Amino acid sequence: MGANQDGLGGSATYFTLAAHLFAPVQVIATVGPDFASTFRKAMPSAGVDLRGVTEASEPTYRWNAVHDYTTGTTSFETSDQGAYRHFDPLLLPDQRATRIIFLGSMQPRYQLQVLEQLEHPWLVAGDTMRLYIREQRAALEPVLERLDYLFLNGAEAMALAETTSVEAAADRLRHRYKLRGLVLKEGPRGATLYRAEEAIHLPALPVDPPTDPTGAGDAVAGGFLGYLAQVQHEDPATVRTALAYAMVMASFTIQHFSVAGLPGLTWAAVEARMATLEAMATEAAG
Repeated sequence: MGANQDGLGGSATYFTLAAHLFAPVQVIATVGPDFASTFRKAMPSAGVDLRGVTEASEPTYRWNAVHDYTTGTTSFETSDQGAYRHFDPLLLPDQRATRIIFLGSMQPRYQLQVLEQLEHPWLVAGDTMRLYIREQRAALEPVLERLDYLFLNGAEAMALAETTSVEAAADRLRHRYKLRGLVLKEGPRGATLYRAEEAIHLPALPVDPPTDPTGAGDAVAGGFLGYLAQVQHEDPATVRTALAYAMVMASFTIQHFSVAGLPGLTWAAVEARMATLEAMATEAAG
């Protein structure tokens, strides 16, 4: 679908832009001088607390990859930690009491540092990537053991569980880490939420054209956790609705390069796509 260079990205960016429509978001992150202004301009003026964002002297974290829509795979991934080499995520006293936490994909030592500052959170969710699964497994384990929800794609799940099927990986991971929920992101096939009671699958919303899947997983987490933060409740009905909003937020993300599909998004547009997804689900059921 083309190429995009120097596009604003990052887990915190995509997650915040997706979640803030549902509930206030507090961001803990670091950004370099090359993207500090761009990042702050992209953030909504209301409902987003940037007190925890530090501006580093080193360049912003960089990530590059090639997406193949024919096979649904991402390859040739490279990254440069940049400002994250010396990141020191510190939560302010009021932030330590936050009830819902999303640990975006970053080095496990930083995720653990945040976890150790929290005061009795209600729900802790996290994400990771194959790089950390492969090279920092020992540091990742204590993070995974403290998660309530884990967001992964199929390849990440199989690598983490050391299995050759997604179904086996889902079962092994949910029991190994005592997760309340495991969300497996399946790209154009949608996503499946595995819980003790059931597995809930929802299709992806078709968009034409699907331009760039970068950040869609973080938008999934933003929609899912944003809705749970809004309702402050967790049962089979609410988590299914949360998964539906996750699919909706991902659909806006993949329509454009970088974060262009999310700033300025209205609640009316989100609800219109929710109606479309509900109609799709009803038709598929029967």
